[in-house]
Amino acid sequence: MSEQRVFEDFETGEQYETDGRTVTDSDIRLFVGASGSTDPIHIDRAYATDHPLVEDVVLQGTLLLGIADGFLVDAVASDAALAMNYGHDDVRYLEAVSPGETVHGEIEITATERRNEEWGLVTARVELVNEEGAVAVVDVHNLLVATTDNGAL
Repeated sequence: MSEQRVFEDFETGEQYETDGRTVTDSDIRLFVGASGSTDPIHIDRAYATDHPLVEDVVLQGTLLLGIADGFLVDAVASDAALAMNYGHDDVRYLEAVSPGETVHGEIEITATERRNEEWGLVTARVELVNEEGAVAVVDVHNLLVATTDNGAL
């Protein structure tokens, strides 16, 4: 395990690339069970193959956002001494992703802003990239990260 980082340790311009993850039909089904997201484009192959924008069923955008979030946690937040999701400024779904495809994350710290004595905001641009190199999801993600002066450390 690497040494835990505080807000002051994060720098604009840091870049990370994650390992790949192959998405599955099971991912869709588990997400349907958790969210109730049963649009036919996600669960009905006949419907999806007749759809003008996709060739097969596709993962829900918010499921892809969750995968991107997992990549951010693994690459950045898990190294923080104390961090919490502060939210998303911009999310765009640019490419459909179907079961069997492999995606990975490309992440860059784009800004850091001290909020008060105990917390700083680390902003990261997270791109979920498919196996052809196309960006499927863009997420500008904000993390609250403890400063060296945070009393909880």
